[in-house]
Amino acid sequence: MPAPSIGSMLDQQKGFGPGFDFLRVALAISVVAGHTSYVATGRGDSDLTGIFWFPQFAILVMFFALSGFLIAASGLRLSLREFLINRGMRIIPALAVEIVLSALILGPIFTTLPLCDYFTSAGTWKYFTNVVGLVNYTLPGVFSSNPAPEVNSSLWTVPFEYGCYAVMAVIMTLGLLRRPALIVFGVVVLVGIGFAVQITGHAATPSQLPPGVAGSLHDKVFSTALFLGRGAKLPVACLLGITIYLYRDRIPYDGRILAVCCALCLGAALLGPAAWITQPVLNAVIAPALVYITVFLGVSKLPRLPLFSRGDYSYGIYLYGFPMQQVVKVWLPNASLIVQFAVALVLITAFAAFSWHWIEKPVLKLRRHFSFVARKRLEPEDMVEMLEGIGPLAISVSGSRRSS
Repeated sequence: MPAPSIGSMLDQQKGFGPGFDFLRVALAISVVAGHTSYVATGRGDSDLTGIFWFPQFAILVMFFALSGFLIAASGLRLSLREFLINRGMRIIPALAVEIVLSALILGPIFTTLPLCDYFTSAGTWKYFTNVVGLVNYTLPGVFSSNPAPEVNSSLWTVPFEYGCYAVMAVIMTLGLLRRPALIVFGVVVLVGIGFAVQITGHAATPSQLPPGVAGSLHDKVFSTALFLGRGAKLPVACLLGITIYLYRDRIPYDGRILAVCCALCLGAALLGPAAWITQPVLNAVIAPALVYITVFLGVSKLPRLPLFSRGDYSYGIYLYGFPMQQVVKVWLPNASLIVQFAVALVLITAFAAFSWHWIEKPVLKLRRHFSFVARKRLEPEDMVEMLEGIGPLAISVSGSRRSS
């Protein structure tokens, strides 16, 4: 028998990779864990030692690879208009609610300014531009005595996510989903420009704080944009995720390839941080390995995390993670990192559940008319709701409820 491919494994699951649910939540919690030290100390990525620098690179590469893989499937099924509506409805409502809650509830509670000054400050209202991807990290007087001054450092990825959707729209418009080799060429160009910018001496050391909080214009352009710095890996990962979906029937689902990719990542983690392990090197060598690992796990039958099995809480964890960690830092300033992480995770999970059940899931029901994923996630629960209308006996024989 021929070796299974990524595509054949996906087909066995009727087009819905069961491992992606596990990955989304695991990666979101990993982001929270990665922020714990920064929230507690204010020291950024440049201060990481040993192998701890590697998760900071790998987690977001895997997130954007996962996103690219899934939106490629949407791009093949939907028209451009449906695709943009689908993505907008998935991202913007929950994001907008988090921004509003941060500015109008969390801000007034934790600001050191008089409320009159807080609400008349331009910085308060400027914070709402985060909804459209114009990132602002601080609110006047909020968390100003914490080691890290941002309200939500995670928002730096929002413009990149919007950008990836815009690139996907261009790909759809030009018909490149049927010509994946050109997408691969685009990845090569992105990474190549990164090498060229670095060789010509335009590389800037990323500032310790997120862009917008500190750093010169040169830092913002060259160390966090598309070619160098922490932002460069995101479009590369997304495009590679799109590519692996388009080539899914040609790419083997092979444990040996997985082992090689894992060994490559482990080798990079153990070698770094080293001067020669630059962002372009990582994007060229390690990012493809991480993308394969992500997709391999995504189409595998991974167990679901019991506490998070009642919905897709990953987006809510991403949105509310950093603000709740900052709140815990105010409440428990001298607690250990483990205690701060554990207490924050409880609060984050509660807000993520709120986001899913009251914001994301109702919107998901609107999206199901043109979203395969939305239909798959709502089918079992819709069946239970229908049975509930029949009577309690039907519920007793209908089995367990699945709501994600």
